[in-house]
Amino acid sequence: METFPDVKTLDVEWVELIEEARNLGLSVEEIREFLQSEKI
Repeated sequence: METFPDVKTLDVEWVELIEEARNLGLSVEEIREFLQSEKI
């Protein structure tokens, strides 16, 4: 079983990006789909 470290901090820039997307009316699912489809 894979375990992950106990992460208690959030990347502030990611939080701001998600908040901005939500403010623009995007749903969580739309954000998730975008992040999964865009490969750099």
